[in-house]
Amino acid sequence: MANEMRQIISRRRRLIRIWPALALALAAMTVGFYVWAFFHQPILVNPLHVLELMQSGNLDSATQALLAVTAPMLFLAVGLLLLLLLAFVTAGLVSEGRLMRLLEKNLPR
Repeated sequence: MANEMRQIISRRRRLIRIWPALALALAAMTVGFYVWAFFHQPILVNPLHVLELMQSGNLDSATQALLAVTAPMLFLAVGLLLLLLLAFVTAGLVSEGRLMRLLEKNLPR
């Protein structure tokens, strides 16, 4: 029983150890994508750009009806939800790391 518990703890510790780098990479990729989209596809993420296109008449009516201001706001909301998910997973793994240390401390030698 103790050896099986040690193996489980070892696997979970490995995940906990690599998670910060993985979460940081995923967060950087998400932010990087949104920065890229802001400059290269502003119609997806910049509500002010959509409004400017609408006011200048450079946005066809079908696209205008579809995008208006909701598409950029929804796109930004998805990115925010993804970052929040990363934050919650990180918080959970930090708590799990504390639990693993406590379990290891109390396992029979």
